[in-house]
Amino acid sequence: MRKILKSGPVSMGVCGTPTSLTDSFGEKLYVGDIVDVWYAEPAPEGRSLNVEGPEFVVQDEGEEAFIMGMKGNYQLQTRYYLNGEESNETDYDYAESYYQSEGGFLWVIKKIKDHKDTVHRERWGSGNVTVFLEKETGDPDGIDGREVSA
Repeated sequence: MRKILKSGPVSMGVCGTPTSLTDSFGEKLYVGDIVDVWYAEPAPEGRSLNVEGPEFVVQDEGEEAFIMGMKGNYQLQTRYYLNGEESNETDYDYAESYYQSEGGFLWVIKKIKDHKDTVHRERWGSGNVTVFLEKETGDPDGIDGREVSA
């Protein structure tokens, strides 16, 4: 049985589908992975991180995968440092990667749960995305993902 993601009646992808995304620490992301999202803002001593919360990696049918709540044009930017000073990608002792929006906002992404470890009816994030086990009928629980009382 495969696991699918839904936001209400809308399909948000099949768990385990490969994506071109990585988190800010270089870990490859798959549809159904859960990531923590932080907004990074300038602070007197570097950057201050503000937790936005956990989100699923999702994929609308026929479209590129994205992190729920972050659909748009985000580019992964990596900065390299050597002895605390900005350096280059061949000579560094520390690297930090951010997703940067067109408006200049920076986001740190950290994978916190693998899609393989999600469970039936697990729900997270801004779109109330929920995991469903898909039965042979093709419908999760045979009810198209609608919630039922236990």
